[in-house]
Amino acid sequence: MNKVRHILILCLFVTGLAASAQTAAERWSRVKTYEQVLRDNLWNGSLNINGVRQDTVSRSYAGFTGEYEGGGMRDTWQAERGWSAGAATASVQHLERMSLKGSFSFTQTEGYGMCGSMFIKPEFYPVDVLEFTPGRKTLQTYSFDGGISYDIAPSWRIGAVMEFESANIAKRKDLRHSNWRLDLKVAPGIMYHSDDFAAGAALLLRKTSETVEATQVGTSESSYYAFLDKGQMYGVYSIWTGNGVHLEEAGVNGFPVRDFSYGAALQAQYKNFFAETEYIRTSGSIGEKEYIWFRFPADSFKTRLAYRHTCGKATHYARLVFGWNGRRLDESILEKVTANGVSTVTNHGSNRIATERGISLDPEYEYINSRIEVLAKAHIGIDKDMASQIYPYIHTQSLATFGADARVKIFAGPWTFTAEAGYCKGRVSEDSWMTDQQTGVQTEPFRLQDWYERQMEFRTAPRLLAGASARYTFTRGIYTELSGDWIHGFNLKHLTGADRFCTTLTIGYDF
Repeated sequence: MNKVRHILILCLFVTGLAASAQTAAERWSRVKTYEQVLRDNLWNGSLNINGVRQDTVSRSYAGFTGEYEGGGMRDTWQAERGWSAGAATASVQHLERMSLKGSFSFTQTEGYGMCGSMFIKPEFYPVDVLEFTPGRKTLQTYSFDGGISYDIAPSWRIGAVMEFESANIAKRKDLRHSNWRLDLKVAPGIMYHSDDFAAGAALLLRKTSETVEATQVGTSESSYYAFLDKGQMYGVYSIWTGNGVHLEEAGVNGFPVRDFSYGAALQAQYKNFFAETEYIRTSGSIGEKEYIWFRFPADSFKTRLAYRHTCGKATHYARLVFGWNGRRLDESILEKVTANGVSTVTNHGSNRIATERGISLDPEYEYINSRIEVLAKAHIGIDKDMASQIYPYIHTQSLATFGADARVKIFAGPWTFTAEAGYCKGRVSEDSWMTDQQTGVQTEPFRLQDWYERQMEFRTAPRLLAGASARYTFTRGIYTELSGDWIHGFNLKHLTGADRFCTTLTIGYDF
């Protein structure tokens, strides 16, 4: 990792020398940034890497970022305060018969007063494991991606892209834990293009995995507890070494989760209209070897529509994304039998204990000219969950979220000023019943009620978001930027503090 940091520093030094050699007439002349080049090409948000050749502008970026965040209005797993620092570089280059696109980044984050979810990306998987001792966590994330598109014939292109992300996190106070996460995606594709028309297809193969390994150093008069959340904050609360939470079981290394996804997408473009339809199937499991405690099959569908219109020196963009997803959670019925010193595990089947369904709609409008950029977005999401961990109890939940925000950028010589504001809120409703009143079952599912109330309030409380930044460009492409963000929640009953702040300093180079 030290070698990687040295390489990034060297890259920035070399590019800085190149920029210093520019003429005075080039100073502060405005060119498209790497981000603007990516957003200008409607194909770049798709699964098909070959769409990168629908543009001809080459651009690169390199930079360092430092960030501090703290305050209230935070989810149950977020830090009371924390900082992060990282470096990143990215590039898209067009040659005569092929285009190349790639990036690399490394980020280190320190969070203080953290507890709750033990996962690196909470809510990514259908189950969660919580611990309750606030302490310091250190997270390291590094990622890279690389893609190539090649013209094999006058109207045909083939290509592929690979994205890799790895992360590790360590909790430094009992209940201690260490996690390792891997996310690997490969997407080959093909495209046909002729004049104003283009069509393509791409396949997707993706694997993610994460393992939580918990440990306790020394002895303590009090026991540390953990909670296995199986959905809607219903689950098992016990000592962390208990069998119910699966953090320490013989024959299993920690709490391992993995899934494998495969799917396909179709794209089409006519003049300035673009459309893509994508379907992904996921098969996931929790546990290892013969100890597979849960399985979670899932399906998702997504449609992207986009339109670009240029009028003089101004460009208008309209984008719309519609998504649907469904996921099930099946708990295995395992029996461990020891005979003559040999232990065997028998799987007697499984019970479906949770189902999830969700839809989302994200419209977006963007306006760009040489002096100003305006971006307006909205989000609507509806999620319906059902949990049935103990027969005959049924619990349903309907969660709706709504939000909108706008961002304005103004270019004034070497300065770029940005202001943004947004508002969002949500609504949750629940119901529960028994499918059979005559079963004689006395044990009801356990819910971690106080944590559930905090979680739901964070998701549904009305909040106002505001931010501002100022960027100064020293010479063509080299800049420093300072930004700040503020979130204020209204009508809070369970969360500590209504305000959260974030400050970011960036030194970068677009070339």
